[in-house]
Amino acid sequence: MGKFDNNVVVVTGAGSGIGRATAKRFAAKGAHVVVSDINARGAQETVDIIAGGGGHAHPYTVDVSDRAAMELFAGEVRGRHGVPDIVVNNAGYTTAGPFLGHSARDWDRIMGVNFWGAYHGSRLFGRQMVQARKKGRILTVTSPAAVTPIPLSTAYCTSKAAAQMLTECLRLEFAGTGVGVTAILPAFIDTGFYPDAELVGDDKEMLERGRNISMLAAKLVARSPETMGRKIVKISARNPAIAPTPIESRIACTAARLSPAGARLASRFMAPDFLIGMVNRFAPDAAVRTFDRVAERALANMR
Repeated sequence: MGKFDNNVVVVTGAGSGIGRATAKRFAAKGAHVVVSDINARGAQETVDIIAGGGGHAHPYTVDVSDRAAMELFAGEVRGRHGVPDIVVNNAGYTTAGPFLGHSARDWDRIMGVNFWGAYHGSRLFGRQMVQARKKGRILTVTSPAAVTPIPLSTAYCTSKAAAQMLTECLRLEFAGTGVGVTAILPAFIDTGFYPDAELVGDDKEMLERGRNISMLAAKLVARSPETMGRKIVKISARNPAIAPTPIESRIACTAARLSPAGARLASRFMAPDFLIGMVNRFAPDAAVRTFDRVAERALANMR
C-alpha cells in the first residue's frame, strides 16, 4: 500500500515526459490517476504502462487551452472519480524564434496551453476542492524561465511568468481553505520538449542549429523525467509555495532573484543565437556544416 492510496490525482500533459513520469509515480504510490493529454495515443500509452504495473489510471483526451473542453473534463472527473485530491497542471508547449517572428496566433497558442491551461485546471478543480472542503493540492509546473529572460524564448518566458504569478497569488487566495498551491520550476529535464518546439522565424537553419544544441545539452546533462516525477510526488506531500528543482533550478532561480541584471547578462551570453553567431563569425562554414551533421547523428543515436 502507498502513501496516496485511493487518492484521485489529475495530471495534465501526461501522455509523455514529466507528465507521464508523474502519473506513473503517483500510481505506484496507490493513487487512482486521471491521465489527460491532447494526444489520445499518448494518454492511452501512459494508462497501459500504469495498468501493466498493477496501477489504476484513466485516459482523457483534452486540450487544456479550450475552456469548454476543460469544463466538460472537470465535470466528468467529478462525476466518475470524485473530487480530486491532487491536480498537477503540467501540460506545456514552447516555440523558438525571435519576438518579431511570432504572430498573434503563435502567442495565442502558447499562452493558451501554458497559462490558460493552468488557469482552467486551477479554477475548475480548485472550486471543486473548496466546495467539498477537501484538503487538496494544486501543483503547477512552470519553469526557471518564469524568472529568467531567455533570448528567442520571449513568448515561452512570458507564458511561464504568467502561470508562476497565477500560482503564487492562488496560494494566498486559497490560504485557510485546506487547498495548498505550489509552483514547481523544473530545469534541465530530458523530455520531448525541444524536439516538439515550433521554430518561428525566417532563419530556419540557425533555429534548427539552436534546437540541436539544446537537444544535445538535454541528452548529455539533463535529468530524466522519472527523476522529476519522483520529486513532484514528494513535493505534493510537503506543500511548499515554490519548488525549484533539482539543484540547477534552485541555483538559477536564486541567482535571478538576487541579481536580475546578472541573470540577463548570463542569459545573453549563453543564448543559442549568441553562441551560434560567434561560431558563424569565427568558424569556417565547412566546420559549421560538419557540426550540424555530427549533432544530428548523435541525436539519432541517442533516441
